[in-house]
Amino acid sequence: MNKRTVNISSLVLLLSLLSLITTMCLYYLVPMHYVSVIFAGVASVLLAHFFLESSLNYDYNFLHAASMTVSTLVFAIAIYVIQPNEWICFDFWLPCLVLANWIIPFLYCTLRDLFDRGPRFDGYHKFFNRMCIFFTLIYIFVIAKQYFITPIVPPYHSLKFGAHNFIPFMATGTYIEHTFKAGKSINEFVFYALQLVCLGIPFGYLCRVALRKLNFVFRIIIYILFPAALEAAQYMTGLGRGDIDDCVFSLIGIFIGVVLFHIMNGAFQTIATRDFMISRAQQKKYHF
Repeated sequence: MNKRTVNISSLVLLLSLLSLITTMCLYYLVPMHYVSVIFAGVASVLLAHFFLESSLNYDYNFLHAASMTVSTLVFAIAIYVIQPNEWICFDFWLPCLVLANWIIPFLYCTLRDLFDRGPRFDGYHKFFNRMCIFFTLIYIFVIAKQYFITPIVPPYHSLKFGAHNFIPFMATGTYIEHTFKAGKSINEFVFYALQLVCLGIPFGYLCRVALRKLNFVFRIIIYILFPAALEAAQYMTGLGRGDIDDCVFSLIGIFIGVVLFHIMNGAFQTIATRDFMISRAQQKKYHF
């Protein structure tokens, strides 16, 4: 490791730390917590641009994204653990803050690799692989929490841990019907369903990336088995609540994740005439 590499790495960590401190202060001081998310997004774009232009390498963007994501995740966990607290509260914007620190550098670098021409910047495929592996580790933690520690439950459930529902959409349909008849909002149910869909999206995308050379039928089986295994584990261990409706919503998310993969790959095939996981230096079109 040469002196220039050490200097850039130190600069990445320093600027990331300053961005993190500012973000935490905004979250604490400003009641509208989305302000901290907006700041984090803008800072991530500016820093990602600066690191890429100054180093001509995607490696430092991974270091920046990883350090910021881990730091904000620790911050979010700390706030979650100390709840209830009159000074600072855990809300929807805190997970968004963690996600923003990962996805914005990822999207920025992806767009740069898509539209840049020539060999000036190389190594995106390594950056992509590292970001996927890093996100997978975070994703495993989130799945464990949301399914087994503090599970997502529909608004109509008042059942204990270990309860289950294996009749598709019976409880869901009944709840929606009664809610409409009572003239009430179904926002709680929509939020519950969206959480499950969003949890399925990363698996669909990452699974399509990791198993891109696997037979289509086997991939379909894996897509179906993943949410089914989670619900079965909840039912068998008594941790959480096994619900077949959760499988359906998760499968919708998985399908969206697969579609996002094909959109991204199609964009690279059309604009850059290559697969996004192949080095820019190779510059050849690759078909799955």
